[in-house]
Amino acid sequence: RKALSDLATERSYRLENCRKIKPLESHYWDSECRNNENGPFILGMLIGLKDRYELKSNRESGYGRYDVMLIPKDPNELGIIMEFKKVGRFEKIDLETAVTSSLKQIEDRHYVQELLDRGVQRILNMGLAFEGKKVLIRAKFRD
Repeated sequence: RKALSDLATERSYRLENCRKIKPLESHYWDSECRNNENGPFILGMLIGLKDRYELKSNRESGYGRYDVMLIPKDPNELGIIMEFKKVGRFEKIDLETAVTSSLKQIEDRHYVQELLDRGVQRILNMGLAFEGKKVLIRAKFRD
């Protein structure tokens, strides 16, 4: 009984923390904050940049929805687009393939459009691939 009570408390705590971040963008999480387990973690780390950046997640730009975009309040500063890929242990792709795919997706779907519309010219595309506790990050400046 004690274990069930502890589990319920832990689940309640996780859901409450999701609700604190969730107003940033409701499309990003399902009711239990599991759509992208790494998304809330990344957004939590980035929230400290809110004085210099507008932080957006899972919004439409170009021909799709990016995972995270940091839009500088000063258009002369660096804009950042992040795309996440999760690799399951039974999938036939590795971290390198997943991170390459995420960078290609940013370019193919032209996620940069929102930044360009706001006058941002210096743009960094970031691909992040996750497999359990392993992570691979690649970044490329827009040509």
